[in-house]
Amino acid sequence: MEWSFDITTGLRERMRRIYLFEPLHELAAKQQKDDDGQDIDMRMLGLLTLLYFFEMKLMRESKVGIEEAANYLRPLIQKRYNVADERVHTLLLAVKEIFRPAKGLYKTYSFYNWETEKVEEIPFSFLKTDFFDVKENRQYYQLDDDGLELIFATKEYFQEFQLSIHQLMLRKLLEKGELQGALRQINEMRMDVEQLHERMEKLSHEIKRNIINMETQQRFMEVLQDRNLRLQRENTEFEELHKFIVDAKKASESTTNEEDMRAFRMLMKIEEALMAVHEQHRALLTHSLKLKQEALEAAEQSLYSIGVDNFNFDQEIVSEIVSTPLPLESMKGILAPFLKVGHKKMWSLLTIFSAQSWSEEEQSAELARYEEIIEEEKREQYAKQIRTLYGAYMKSMLAFAEGHQSWTVQGWLEHIKEKNDFSLDARYLYDFLLLCHHRSPLYKDSNNADEQSLHLLIEVTSLLGDRQLVIEELPNILQPTKRYSIQNLQFKWQEG
Repeated sequence: MEWSFDITTGLRERMRRIYLFEPLHELAAKQQKDDDGQDIDMRMLGLLTLLYFFEMKLMRESKVGIEEAANYLRPLIQKRYNVADERVHTLLLAVKEIFRPAKGLYKTYSFYNWETEKVEEIPFSFLKTDFFDVKENRQYYQLDDDGLELIFATKEYFQEFQLSIHQLMLRKLLEKGELQGALRQINEMRMDVEQLHERMEKLSHEIKRNIINMETQQRFMEVLQDRNLRLQRENTEFEELHKFIVDAKKASESTTNEEDMRAFRMLMKIEEALMAVHEQHRALLTHSLKLKQEALEAAEQSLYSIGVDNFNFDQEIVSEIVSTPLPLESMKGILAPFLKVGHKKMWSLLTIFSAQSWSEEEQSAELARYEEIIEEEKREQYAKQIRTLYGAYMKSMLAFAEGHQSWTVQGWLEHIKEKNDFSLDARYLYDFLLLCHHRSPLYKDSNNADEQSLHLLIEVTSLLGDRQLVIEELPNILQPTKRYSIQNLQFKWQEG
Protein backbone atom coordinates (compact mmCIF):
# COMPACT_ATOMS: atom_id res chain seq x y z
CA MET A 1 0.00 0.00 0.00
CA GLU A 2 1.36 3.40 -0.97
CA TRP A 3 0.94 6.32 1.44
CA SER A 4 0.72 9.99 0.31
CA PHE A 5 2.27 12.08 3.08
CA ASP A 6 5.53 13.94 3.60
CA ILE A 7 7.33 13.60 6.93
CA THR A 8 9.86 16.33 6.06
CA THR A 9 7.32 19.19 5.98
CA GLY A 10 8.26 21.97 8.40
CA LEU A 11 11.54 20.33 9.28
CA ARG A 12 13.39 23.65 9.67
CA GLU A 13 11.02 24.87 12.39
CA ARG A 14 11.30 21.55 14.23
CA MET A 15 15.09 21.70 14.10
CA ARG A 16 14.98 25.28 15.31
CA ARG A 17 13.11 24.20 18.44
CA ILE A 18 15.67 21.46 19.02
CA TYR A 19 18.65 23.78 18.55
CA LEU A 20 17.05 26.32 20.90
CA PHE A 21 18.32 24.18 23.81
CA GLU A 22 21.71 23.49 22.21
CA PRO A 23 23.61 26.20 24.18
CA LEU A 24 22.59 24.48 27.42
CA HIS A 25 23.96 21.18 26.08
CA GLU A 26 27.19 22.94 25.12
CA LEU A 27 27.49 24.30 28.64
CA ALA A 28 26.83 20.84 30.08
CA ALA A 29 29.81 19.53 28.07
CA LYS A 30 32.17 22.06 29.65
CA GLN A 31 34.17 20.41 32.42
CA GLN A 32 34.66 22.86 35.28
CA LYS A 33 35.55 21.96 38.87
CA ASP A 34 35.53 24.03 42.04
CA ASP A 35 38.40 24.28 44.51
CA ASP A 36 37.29 21.03 46.19
CA GLY A 37 37.33 19.11 42.90
CA GLN A 38 33.55 18.99 42.61
CA ASP A 39 32.06 19.21 39.09
CA ILE A 40 30.27 22.50 38.42
CA ASP A 41 26.94 22.25 36.61
CA MET A 42 27.55 24.82 33.86
CA ARG A 43 24.18 24.17 32.29
CA MET A 44 22.48 25.32 35.47
CA LEU A 45 24.70 28.42 35.58
CA GLY A 46 23.62 29.20 32.01
CA LEU A 47 19.94 28.91 32.92
CA LEU A 48 20.42 31.05 36.04
CA THR A 49 22.18 33.70 33.96
CA LEU A 50 19.28 33.83 31.48
CA LEU A 51 16.82 34.03 34.38
CA TYR A 52 18.76 36.95 35.85
CA PHE A 53 18.59 38.92 32.61
CA PHE A 54 14.91 37.95 32.36
CA GLU A 55 14.25 39.49 35.78
CA MET A 56 16.12 42.63 34.76
CA LYS A 57 13.97 42.87 31.62
CA LEU A 58 10.84 42.58 33.74
CA MET A 59 12.04 45.44 35.95
CA ARG A 60 13.07 47.48 32.86
CA GLU A 61 16.64 47.73 34.13
CA SER A 62 19.00 48.41 31.22
CA LYS A 63 22.43 48.87 32.86
CA VAL A 64 23.17 45.20 33.54
CA GLY A 65 26.16 43.18 32.40
CA ILE A 66 28.25 40.19 33.42
CA GLU A 67 29.62 41.98 36.48
CA GLU A 68 26.11 42.74 37.79
CA ALA A 69 25.04 39.15 37.10
CA ALA A 70 28.12 37.86 38.96
CA ASN A 71 27.40 40.10 41.97
CA TYR A 72 23.85 38.77 42.13
CA LEU A 73 24.61 35.07 41.52
CA ARG A 74 27.81 34.90 43.62
CA PRO A 75 26.11 34.16 47.01
CA LEU A 76 23.87 31.58 45.35
CA ILE A 77 26.76 29.81 43.58
CA GLN A 78 29.05 29.85 46.63
CA LYS A 79 26.39 28.05 48.68
CA ARG A 80 26.84 25.05 46.38
CA TYR A 81 30.43 25.31 45.15
CA ASN A 82 33.71 26.38 46.71
CA VAL A 83 34.83 29.05 44.25
CA ALA A 84 36.50 32.42 44.76
CA ASP A 85 34.81 35.68 43.90
CA GLU A 86 36.92 36.23 40.76
CA ARG A 87 36.16 32.67 39.61
CA VAL A 88 32.42 33.39 39.57
CA HIS A 89 32.98 36.25 37.15
CA THR A 90 35.16 33.99 34.95
CA LEU A 91 32.48 31.26 34.90
CA LEU A 92 29.77 33.71 33.85
CA LEU A 93 32.04 35.07 31.11
CA ALA A 94 32.27 31.52 29.76
CA VAL A 95 28.46 31.29 29.91
CA LYS A 96 28.16 34.57 28.02
CA GLU A 97 30.53 33.31 25.31
CA ILE A 98 28.14 30.43 24.63
CA PHE A 99 25.02 32.60 24.40
CA ARG A 100 26.73 35.60 22.80
CA PRO A 101 30.04 34.97 20.96
CA ALA A 102 32.77 37.54 21.51
CA LYS A 103 32.75 38.65 17.87
CA GLY A 104 29.13 39.74 18.21
CA LEU A 105 27.87 37.29 15.57
CA TYR A 106 24.69 35.28 15.88
CA LYS A 107 24.87 31.82 17.36
CA THR A 108 24.34 29.60 14.31
CA TYR A 109 23.79 25.88 13.82
CA SER A 110 24.02 24.05 10.48
CA PHE A 111 21.94 21.05 9.45
CA TYR A 112 20.86 19.26 6.31
CA ASN A 113 17.26 20.11 5.53
CA TRP A 114 15.61 17.03 4.04
CA GLU A 115 12.67 19.16 2.91
CA THR A 116 14.71 21.56 0.73
CA GLU A 117 17.63 19.13 0.21
CA LYS A 118 20.12 21.82 1.17
CA VAL A 119 22.48 22.54 4.06
CA GLU A 120 20.94 25.43 5.97
CA GLU A 121 21.91 27.54 8.97
CA ILE A 122 19.65 28.64 11.79
CA PRO A 123 20.76 31.83 13.60
CA PHE A 124 19.97 32.48 17.26
CA SER A 125 20.33 35.59 19.42
CA PHE A 126 20.00 34.80 23.12
CA LEU A 127 21.69 37.94 24.47
CA LYS A 128 22.05 41.26 22.70
CA THR A 129 24.19 44.27 23.48
CA ASP A 130 22.42 47.18 25.08
CA PHE A 131 25.04 49.93 25.14
CA PHE A 132 28.73 50.37 25.86
CA ASP A 133 30.01 52.56 28.70
CA VAL A 134 33.16 54.15 27.28
CA LYS A 135 34.13 55.75 30.59
CA GLU A 136 34.12 52.48 32.52
CA ASN A 137 34.92 50.26 29.50
CA ARG A 138 31.97 47.99 30.20
CA GLN A 139 29.46 46.31 27.89
CA TYR A 140 25.85 45.91 29.00
CA TYR A 141 23.51 43.21 27.73
CA GLN A 142 19.83 42.38 27.71
CA LEU A 143 17.78 39.30 26.93
CA ASP A 144 16.99 38.89 23.21
CA ASP A 145 14.05 37.13 21.54
CA ASP A 146 15.57 33.65 21.43
CA GLY A 147 16.73 33.88 25.03
CA LEU A 148 13.24 34.91 26.06
CA GLU A 149 11.79 32.03 24.04
CA LEU A 150 14.18 29.62 25.77
CA ILE A 151 13.03 30.89 29.17
CA PHE A 152 9.41 30.44 28.17
CA ALA A 153 10.13 27.02 26.67
CA THR A 154 11.29 25.75 30.08
CA LYS A 155 7.70 26.26 31.26
CA GLU A 156 6.50 23.80 28.57
CA TYR A 157 3.94 25.74 26.59
CA PHE A 158 3.80 26.93 23.01
CA GLN A 159 5.00 30.36 21.94
CA GLU A 160 1.67 31.33 20.34
CA PHE A 161 -0.25 30.80 23.58
CA GLN A 162 2.11 32.46 26.05
CA LEU A 163 -0.17 35.41 26.68
CA SER A 164 -3.27 33.22 27.02
CA ILE A 165 -1.53 30.97 29.54
CA HIS A 166 -0.31 34.00 31.49
CA GLN A 167 -3.89 35.27 31.58
CA LEU A 168 -5.03 31.94 33.04
CA MET A 169 -2.21 32.04 35.61
CA LEU A 170 -3.17 35.61 36.54
CA ARG A 171 -6.77 34.58 37.13
CA LYS A 172 -5.64 31.72 39.38
CA LEU A 173 -3.37 34.04 41.38
CA LEU A 174 -6.19 36.57 41.83
CA GLU A 175 -8.58 33.85 42.97
CA LYS A 176 -6.02 32.66 45.54
CA GLY A 177 -5.36 36.24 46.72
CA GLU A 178 -1.67 36.18 45.78
CA LEU A 179 -1.62 39.83 44.69
CA GLN A 180 2.16 40.28 44.60
CA GLY A 181 2.49 37.33 42.26
CA ALA A 182 -0.38 38.71 40.16
CA LEU A 183 1.46 42.00 39.68
CA ARG A 184 4.55 40.11 38.59
CA GLN A 185 2.45 38.05 36.18
CA ILE A 186 1.15 41.25 34.56
CA ASN A 187 4.75 42.35 33.95
CA GLU A 188 5.36 39.09 32.10
CA MET A 189 2.17 39.69 30.09
CA ARG A 190 3.53 43.12 29.13
CA MET A 191 6.62 41.45 27.75
CA ASP A 192 4.44 38.98 25.84
CA VAL A 193 2.60 41.86 24.22
CA GLU A 194 5.89 43.54 23.29
CA GLN A 195 7.09 40.30 21.70
CA LEU A 196 3.81 40.01 19.77
CA HIS A 197 4.31 43.55 18.51
CA GLU A 198 7.82 42.71 17.23
CA ARG A 199 6.54 39.55 15.52
CA MET A 200 3.76 41.47 13.82
CA GLU A 201 6.27 44.02 12.56
CA LYS A 202 8.34 41.18 11.09
CA LEU A 203 5.18 39.68 9.58
CA SER A 204 4.34 43.04 8.02
CA HIS A 205 7.77 43.16 6.36
CA GLU A 206 7.40 39.58 5.14
CA ILE A 207 4.00 40.36 3.64
CA LYS A 208 5.37 43.31 1.68
CA ARG A 209 8.44 41.38 0.58
CA ASN A 210 7.21 37.83 -0.13
CA ILE A 211 3.70 38.05 -1.61
CA ILE A 212 4.27 37.18 -5.27
CA ASN A 213 1.20 35.09 -6.12
CA MET A 214 -2.28 34.26 -4.92
CA GLU A 215 -1.15 31.11 -3.07
CA THR A 216 1.30 33.08 -0.93
CA GLN A 217 -1.35 35.71 -0.25
CA GLN A 218 -3.82 33.03 0.82
CA ARG A 219 -1.28 31.54 3.22
CA PHE A 220 -0.61 34.92 4.81
CA MET A 221 -4.35 35.62 5.05
CA GLU A 222 -4.86 32.35 6.94
CA VAL A 223 -2.06 33.27 9.36
CA LEU A 224 -3.59 36.70 9.92
CA GLN A 225 -7.04 35.22 10.40
CA ASP A 226 -5.78 32.83 13.07
CA ARG A 227 -3.89 35.65 14.78
CA ASN A 228 -6.96 37.93 14.76
CA LEU A 229 -9.11 35.22 16.34
CA ARG A 230 -6.49 34.62 19.03
CA LEU A 231 -6.12 38.35 19.74
CA GLN A 232 -9.88 38.72 20.03
CA ARG A 233 -10.05 35.86 22.53
CA GLU A 234 -7.21 37.41 24.52
CA ASN A 235 -8.99 40.77 24.44
CA THR A 236 -12.13 39.15 25.84
CA GLU A 237 -10.07 37.56 28.61
CA PHE A 238 -8.55 40.97 29.45
CA GLU A 239 -12.04 42.38 29.88
CA GLU A 240 -13.03 39.47 32.14
CA LEU A 241 -9.90 39.97 34.26
CA HIS A 242 -10.63 43.66 34.63
CA LYS A 243 -14.19 42.90 35.71
CA PHE A 244 -12.86 40.39 38.26
CA ILE A 245 -10.48 43.01 39.72
CA VAL A 246 -13.26 45.63 39.91
CA ASP A 247 -15.47 43.20 41.83
CA ALA A 248 -12.60 42.39 44.20
CA LYS A 249 -12.00 46.12 44.81
CA LYS A 250 -15.66 46.68 45.67
CA ALA A 251 -15.49 43.86 48.20
CA SER A 252 -12.46 45.31 50.01
CA GLU A 253 -12.88 49.09 49.74
CA SER A 254 -15.64 49.39 52.35
CA THR A 255 -13.66 47.74 55.16
CA THR A 256 -11.42 49.48 57.68
CA ASN A 257 -9.16 46.48 58.36
CA GLU A 258 -5.52 47.35 57.70
CA GLU A 259 -4.90 44.10 55.80
CA ASP A 260 -7.91 44.69 53.58
CA MET A 261 -6.75 48.26 52.93
CA ARG A 262 -3.35 46.98 51.82
CA ALA A 263 -5.10 44.52 49.55
CA PHE A 264 -7.21 47.33 48.11
CA ARG A 265 -4.14 49.46 47.37
CA MET A 266 -2.44 46.48 45.73
CA LEU A 267 -5.56 45.87 43.62
CA MET A 268 -5.38 49.49 42.49
CA LYS A 269 -1.81 48.93 41.25
CA ILE A 270 -2.83 45.67 39.57
CA GLU A 271 -5.74 47.35 37.81
CA GLU A 272 -3.55 50.21 36.56
CA ALA A 273 -0.88 47.81 35.25
CA LEU A 274 -3.48 45.55 33.63
CA MET A 275 -5.18 48.49 31.89
CA ALA A 276 -1.82 49.60 30.47
CA VAL A 277 -1.13 46.12 29.08
CA HIS A 278 -4.69 45.89 27.75
CA GLU A 279 -4.26 49.19 25.92
CA GLN A 280 -1.10 47.89 24.24
CA HIS A 281 -2.93 44.68 23.32
CA ARG A 282 -5.82 46.60 21.75
CA ALA A 283 -3.29 48.44 19.59
CA LEU A 284 -2.03 45.02 18.46
CA LEU A 285 -5.55 43.99 17.49
CA THR A 286 -5.95 47.17 15.42
CA HIS A 287 -2.56 46.60 13.79
CA SER A 288 -3.49 43.00 12.95
CA LEU A 289 -6.67 44.13 11.21
CA LYS A 290 -4.64 46.62 9.17
CA LEU A 291 -2.24 43.87 8.15
CA LYS A 292 -5.06 42.12 6.27
CA GLN A 293 -5.53 45.24 4.16
CA GLU A 294 -1.76 45.46 3.65
CA ALA A 295 -1.72 41.86 2.44
CA LEU A 296 -4.38 42.62 -0.16
CA GLU A 297 -2.59 45.75 -1.32
CA ALA A 298 0.77 43.95 -1.46
CA ALA A 299 -0.74 41.16 -3.59
CA GLU A 300 -2.32 43.68 -5.92
CA GLN A 301 0.94 45.63 -6.29
CA SER A 302 2.93 42.44 -6.80
CA LEU A 303 0.61 41.16 -9.52
CA TYR A 304 0.73 44.53 -11.23
CA SER A 305 4.55 44.60 -11.12
CA ILE A 306 4.75 41.07 -12.49
CA GLY A 307 2.39 42.01 -15.30
CA VAL A 308 4.42 45.09 -16.18
CA ASP A 309 7.72 43.16 -16.12
CA ASN A 310 6.45 40.25 -18.20
CA PHE A 311 4.44 42.24 -20.73
CA ASN A 312 6.16 42.98 -24.04
CA PHE A 313 4.22 45.52 -26.09
CA ASP A 314 6.06 44.80 -29.35
CA GLN A 315 5.56 41.09 -29.09
CA GLU A 316 2.07 41.00 -27.65
CA ILE A 317 0.45 43.85 -29.58
CA VAL A 318 2.53 45.10 -32.51
CA SER A 319 3.48 41.69 -33.85
CA GLU A 320 -0.09 40.46 -33.41
CA ILE A 321 -1.45 43.31 -35.52
CA VAL A 322 1.27 43.27 -38.17
CA SER A 323 1.69 39.53 -38.67
CA THR A 324 -1.93 38.42 -38.41
CA PRO A 325 -4.42 39.47 -41.13
CA LEU A 326 -7.23 40.54 -38.85
CA PRO A 327 -10.36 42.46 -39.89
CA LEU A 328 -10.67 46.09 -38.88
CA GLU A 329 -13.39 45.36 -36.31
CA SER A 330 -11.08 43.05 -34.35
CA MET A 331 -8.48 45.84 -34.03
CA LYS A 332 -10.83 47.68 -31.71
CA GLY A 333 -10.80 44.79 -29.27
CA ILE A 334 -7.00 44.57 -29.29
CA LEU A 335 -6.41 48.29 -28.87
CA ALA A 336 -9.29 49.01 -26.49
CA PRO A 337 -7.34 48.29 -23.23
CA PHE A 338 -4.68 50.83 -24.23
CA LEU A 339 -7.04 53.67 -25.09
CA LYS A 340 -8.41 56.27 -22.71
CA VAL A 341 -11.77 55.77 -21.13
CA GLY A 342 -14.44 57.60 -23.08
CA HIS A 343 -15.99 60.75 -21.63
CA LYS A 344 -19.48 61.75 -22.73
CA LYS A 345 -20.44 65.39 -22.34
CA MET A 346 -23.99 66.02 -21.15
CA TRP A 347 -25.99 69.23 -21.25
CA SER A 348 -28.73 69.88 -18.71
CA LEU A 349 -31.85 71.80 -19.63
CA LEU A 350 -31.72 73.55 -16.25
CA THR A 351 -28.67 75.55 -17.36
CA ILE A 352 -30.99 77.93 -19.26
CA PHE A 353 -32.10 79.32 -15.88
CA SER A 354 -28.54 80.12 -14.75
CA ALA A 355 -26.91 83.55 -15.11
CA GLN A 356 -25.80 84.18 -18.69
CA SER A 357 -22.38 85.58 -19.55
CA TRP A 358 -21.08 86.35 -23.03
CA SER A 359 -17.42 86.16 -22.10
CA GLU A 360 -15.13 85.16 -19.29
CA GLU A 361 -13.89 88.74 -18.90
CA GLU A 362 -17.42 90.03 -18.47
CA GLN A 363 -18.23 87.31 -15.96
CA SER A 364 -15.09 87.97 -13.91
CA ALA A 365 -15.72 91.73 -13.97
CA GLU A 366 -19.30 91.19 -12.81
CA LEU A 367 -18.08 88.94 -10.02
CA ALA A 368 -15.50 91.55 -8.95
CA ARG A 369 -18.19 94.26 -8.84
CA TYR A 370 -20.43 91.99 -6.80
CA GLU A 371 -17.65 91.29 -4.29
CA GLU A 372 -16.91 95.02 -4.09
CA ILE A 373 -20.55 95.75 -3.27
CA ILE A 374 -20.60 93.07 -0.59
CA GLU A 375 -17.39 94.46 0.93
CA GLU A 376 -18.80 98.00 0.88
CA GLU A 377 -21.95 96.84 2.66
CA LYS A 378 -19.88 95.15 5.34
CA ARG A 379 -17.81 98.29 5.92
CA GLU A 380 -20.96 100.45 6.12
CA GLN A 381 -22.55 98.07 8.61
CA TYR A 382 -19.40 98.08 10.76
CA ALA A 383 -19.20 101.88 10.61
CA LYS A 384 -22.83 102.14 11.71
CA GLN A 385 -22.14 99.99 14.77
CA ILE A 386 -19.09 102.10 15.69
CA ARG A 387 -21.05 105.35 15.27
CA THR A 388 -23.74 104.04 17.62
CA LEU A 389 -21.13 103.02 20.22
CA TYR A 390 -19.32 106.39 20.01
CA GLY A 391 -22.65 108.16 20.41
CA ALA A 392 -23.24 106.19 23.62
CA TYR A 393 -19.78 107.20 24.89
CA MET A 394 -20.52 110.89 24.16
CA LYS A 395 -23.91 110.75 25.92
CA SER A 396 -22.19 109.33 28.99
CA MET A 397 -19.51 112.04 28.87
CA LEU A 398 -22.04 114.87 28.47
CA ALA A 399 -24.09 113.54 31.37
CA PHE A 400 -20.94 113.48 33.49
CA ALA A 401 -19.91 117.03 32.45
CA GLU A 402 -23.34 118.62 32.77
CA GLY A 403 -23.01 122.09 34.32
CA HIS A 404 -19.21 122.21 33.84
CA GLN A 405 -17.25 124.25 31.34
CA SER A 406 -14.35 121.77 31.24
CA TRP A 407 -13.50 118.28 32.48
CA THR A 408 -10.76 115.67 32.10
CA VAL A 409 -10.68 112.14 30.76
CA GLN A 410 -9.34 110.96 34.11
CA GLY A 411 -12.48 112.12 35.90
CA TRP A 412 -14.76 110.61 33.28
CA LEU A 413 -12.97 107.21 33.40
CA GLU A 414 -13.28 107.17 37.19
CA HIS A 415 -16.98 107.92 36.77
CA ILE A 416 -17.33 105.02 34.33
CA LYS A 417 -15.52 102.68 36.72
CA GLU A 418 -17.77 103.75 39.58
CA LYS A 419 -21.03 103.48 37.62
CA ASN A 420 -19.83 100.44 35.62
CA ASP A 421 -21.47 101.86 32.49
CA PHE A 422 -18.85 100.57 30.05
CA SER A 423 -15.89 98.20 30.13
CA LEU A 424 -12.51 99.88 30.57
CA ASP A 425 -10.89 96.87 28.82
CA ALA A 426 -12.63 97.66 25.53
CA ARG A 427 -10.33 98.95 22.81
CA TYR A 428 -13.15 101.02 21.26
CA LEU A 429 -13.22 103.38 24.29
CA TYR A 430 -9.63 104.51 23.74
CA ASP A 431 -10.08 104.66 19.97
CA PHE A 432 -12.98 107.03 20.62
CA LEU A 433 -10.86 109.34 22.77
CA LEU A 434 -7.97 109.38 20.29
CA LEU A 435 -10.30 110.09 17.36
CA CYS A 436 -11.97 112.97 19.24
CA HIS A 437 -8.57 114.49 19.97
CA HIS A 438 -7.53 114.06 16.35
CA ARG A 439 -10.72 115.79 15.05
CA SER A 440 -10.65 118.57 17.65
CA PRO A 441 -12.47 120.94 17.66
CA LEU A 442 -15.69 118.95 17.35
CA TYR A 443 -18.84 120.67 16.10
CA LYS A 444 -21.99 119.79 14.20
CA ASP A 445 -21.43 119.82 10.44
CA SER A 446 -24.49 119.35 8.23
CA ASN A 447 -23.03 120.52 4.91
CA ASN A 448 -20.91 117.51 3.81
CA ALA A 449 -23.40 114.65 3.47
CA ASP A 450 -21.04 112.36 1.54
CA GLU A 451 -18.43 112.46 4.29
CA GLN A 452 -21.10 112.04 6.94
CA SER A 453 -22.14 108.66 5.49
CA LEU A 454 -18.87 107.09 6.60
CA HIS A 455 -17.85 109.52 9.36
CA LEU A 456 -17.54 107.69 12.67
CA LEU A 457 -18.31 110.79 14.77
CA ILE A 458 -21.64 111.71 13.17
CA GLU A 459 -23.73 110.80 16.20
CA VAL A 460 -21.11 112.37 18.48
CA THR A 461 -21.21 115.76 16.77
CA SER A 462 -25.01 115.69 16.50
CA LEU A 463 -25.17 115.79 20.32
CA LEU A 464 -23.13 119.02 20.57
CA GLY A 465 -25.75 121.37 19.17
CA ASP A 466 -24.31 124.82 18.38
CA ARG A 467 -21.34 124.47 20.65
CA GLN A 468 -17.80 123.42 19.90
CA LEU A 469 -15.82 120.93 21.97
CA VAL A 470 -12.07 121.45 22.15
CA ILE A 471 -9.76 118.64 23.34
CA GLU A 472 -6.26 119.43 24.63
CA GLU A 473 -3.47 117.21 25.96
CA LEU A 474 -2.42 117.10 29.62
CA PRO A 475 1.06 115.98 30.75
CA ASN A 476 0.15 112.95 32.90
CA ILE A 477 -0.34 109.36 31.62
CA LEU A 478 -3.35 107.35 32.76
CA GLN A 479 -3.39 103.57 33.35
CA PRO A 480 -7.09 102.63 33.63
CA THR A 481 -6.32 98.90 33.23
CA LYS A 482 -3.28 96.66 32.98
CA ARG A 483 -3.85 96.35 29.27
CA TYR A 484 -4.22 99.99 28.17
CA SER A 485 -2.67 103.36 28.98
CA ILE A 486 -3.60 106.78 27.55
CA GLN A 487 -2.50 110.37 27.97
CA ASN A 488 -4.87 112.49 30.01
CA LEU A 489 -7.04 114.89 27.97
CA GLN A 490 -9.01 118.03 28.83
CA PHE A 491 -12.41 118.67 27.22
CA LYS A 492 -13.78 122.23 27.30
CA TRP A 493 -16.66 124.05 25.67
CA GLN A 494 -16.13 126.88 23.17
CA GLU A 495 -19.02 128.81 21.73
CA GLY A 496 -19.27 128.45 17.91
